[in-house]
Amino acid sequence: MKHKEATTVTVPGPAGRLMATVEGDGGIPVLFVHDFAADRTHWAETQHGLATRSVSFDQRGMGESSGGHGPFGVEASVEDVAAIADALLPEKFVLVGHGFGAAVAGAFASYYPERLAGLLYVDPVGDLRRQEKAQVDAWLENFSAAKYGGFHEHWFTPLLLEAKEKTRALVMKTLRTSRREAIAGNMESLFLYNPDEAFERFTGPTHALAATTGPETLVGQRPGLSHSTLPHTSHWLMLDAPQWFHTELVHFLGRCRHEH
Repeated sequence: MKHKEATTVTVPGPAGRLMATVEGDGGIPVLFVHDFAADRTHWAETQHGLATRSVSFDQRGMGESSGGHGPFGVEASVEDVAAIADALLPEKFVLVGHGFGAAVAGAFASYYPERLAGLLYVDPVGDLRRQEKAQVDAWLENFSAAKYGGFHEHWFTPLLLEAKEKTRALVMKTLRTSRREAIAGNMESLFLYNPDEAFERFTGPTHALAATTGPETLVGQRPGLSHSTLPHTSHWLMLDAPQWFHTELVHFLGRCRHEH
């Protein structure tokens, strides 16, 4: 079967226009949710390598999507995922979320478990609700209008130490083009997000792909969570190790198909 080339689709969202890329055909469809300070181009290589139908989109205030005035946060992004799914994925689908997008995917799974055939976390952050308020406030201050200009160029430096040059270039490009207000709102919401709800309400296939498994990560906090790790890569696994990521994703899709 000839691979169905990527097409750009506009979907009306709760806060404005959402721009999506649809590629491939057949199989269990996949919906990708990007991290903050990112856009759907982070999934382009992954989508192009898949035989199954896949969809990625720019969250509100990011990339080519509108909605720059918000509201922002996990809950708001769940509304965007629902809008994309309603428009483009009438059947059950596998939801893949990276970083902040993993929290969005988990929240979506807790609200709409019946819509999913599988849930794949990509380097997901863990439960941050127990962080000390003073530390949280100090961290969030970096995303204020007064401080963000001098902060954001150095924010990702430690996260990109293991990254390939191509990864570093794309990540820094999307960081510089992402709206501060969207990043700040999404970041703040992570400290209120409860990841346990997804595990309580979605009982289908769940897996995580991780670069690290420290105590602040979801994998580190949930030893029983099915996961695969790839050391010596950056937070952006799908960009640093596209072939490994593709193999892991296809394997998970097979599991979802078997349990569907």
